[in-house]
Amino acid sequence: MSRTFISQMKKNSTKKEESLRTWGFTRICTGNFLLFTSIYLLLPLLPDVVNERIGGISAQETIFLFLSFIFGMFAVGPFHAYLGDTYKRKNVLIYSTVLLAASGANYLWVDSFAEVLLLAFMQGVCFGVATTAGITVAIDMTPSKLRNDGNVVYSLCGRLGMLTGMGAGVWAFREEGSLFVVYLSLFSTMLSILLSMRIYLPFRAPIGMKLCSSDRFLLKRGWFLALNVLLFALFPGMLLPFVSQGNKWIFFVIFLLAVAIIPFTRLFIKLSQHCQRGSANTTCQLAMDAGILSGMAVAYGYIEDFSTVENISHCVLGGIICTTLIFLFLTYPYYQKKRVRQ
Repeated sequence: MSRTFISQMKKNSTKKEESLRTWGFTRICTGNFLLFTSIYLLLPLLPDVVNERIGGISAQETIFLFLSFIFGMFAVGPFHAYLGDTYKRKNVLIYSTVLLAASGANYLWVDSFAEVLLLAFMQGVCFGVATTAGITVAIDMTPSKLRNDGNVVYSLCGRLGMLTGMGAGVWAFREEGSLFVVYLSLFSTMLSILLSMRIYLPFRAPIGMKLCSSDRFLLKRGWFLALNVLLFALFPGMLLPFVSQGNKWIFFVIFLLAVAIIPFTRLFIKLSQHCQRGSANTTCQLAMDAGILSGMAVAYGYIEDFSTVENISHCVLGGIICTTLIFLFLTYPYYQKKRVRQ
């Protein structure tokens, strides 16, 4: 072989290795899409599912339902680094998603509100572990030069899954009822598990992480930006209790929130040091999901005052404007001062 031919082969091989268009990355992104689809198929309509099973759930009690999910996501956070270091990361992703499916299935057999709160907490724990493990796996299989773009694509797939889940949930609830929503959510979760099982990821030897740490959980440098993202997500989240009405304006606002994950992810990554991309991405995702769920909790707390989409839309619009001003005049200057990447 000539030197020119060999050089061209190496060049083509390098290009292939540095592409995001691989089967492995496609599978992990599709699995993330389906994972978020399964969760957001169920969450906005969960009060209807619970009421159909045990009945008599007040709007105020529903607040604790969403707060339990949030508490579960945060409670497991300090253990993310230990789980990802001690066990095979692919297995952490698969087993947590299996437990997420099992928790969701148990809504079909609950007998009391206490059981519902426990299931919501377990779902929050499993969802928190699964999303963080998925982020770590996606980073591990992405070439170093493309990890910033890989993080953005992976996060966007999850948020598009969120949007798809909400739309599919509304359709399923109208056509077949709340139980069909649970079945559809389980089906989406099982597809996510199957795709995760098809991913190849070499085993990494443990480096000895502490049982509890902020690694792969919270990016300390990004706390102020995380609060802003939470507020950005809170006000659209207030619209979700009304999503079953099928108002197109709600889906448009949620679509804008889903697309906003692109610039937010880039901002968090630029605030992160070397090997902190996982922490940056997890912090961004956690802030957005916590904001959405908090928004639903607030809306149910004042459901009688809002009563219709038209009444709540003024509050949501005003909140989004205020949050945007906070970002422009407080958060962005903080980001410019603290960022460590160009």
